[in-house]
Amino acid sequence: MTDSPFPRPTSRLVPAIVTGFALLWTAGVVVAPWLATNGSFFAPWLRLLYKPGCHQIAERCLDLGFGPMAVCARCMGLYIGGSLGLLWTTLRNRSSRPRPVWLAIVAAPSVLDFAAGLVGLPSLANWPRFALAVPLGLLAGLYLGDALLEIVRQNSHPTASANPQQNSVG
Repeated sequence: MTDSPFPRPTSRLVPAIVTGFALLWTAGVVVAPWLATNGSFFAPWLRLLYKPGCHQIAERCLDLGFGPMAVCARCMGLYIGGSLGLLWTTLRNRSSRPRPVWLAIVAAPSVLDFAAGLVGLPSLANWPRFALAVPLGLLAGLYLGDALLEIVRQNSHPTASANPQQNSVG
C-alpha cells in the first residue's frame, strides 16, 4: 500500500470536542464583560478563570461597548485564531501541515511588538495587536488540529502491539 500525500480522514469526535471547548473558551472572553454589565454573580469568576494566562490589564483589552474583554487584545487574537484553526481542521477532517517557516513569519510581528514594550518603546494599539495575533493563533490551531488528527489516527487502527498473544515469545 502506498502512502498518499493527503492523510486519510479520521474520526471527527475528538477534534470536534476539543474545537467545541476552544469555541466555548473564546466565547467566555466576550461573555464575561457582558455578564458584568448585567450584574451577574458569575462575571468575576469567569474573569478569574482567564487570569493565569493573561495579565488582563484593562487598557490593553478590547472593549466592544460593555467593558474590557476578559483577556488582552493579543490573547483574544490568539484565542480567536486558534479556534478558527481547530475549526478548519475539524471541518476538513484532514491535516493542514503548515510549514514551520510560517511560524516564524506570523510570530515575528507579535514578538517584535512585545520586545518593543520590554525596552520601553511604544507598542501597538489594541486592534493592531489583536490583528497581528490572529494569524499566530490560527497557525497554532492548525498545528493542534493536526496533532489531534494524528493522535486519533494512531489510536484508531489496530497494531501488532495491541494483540499481546502475537507479541509473546514461545
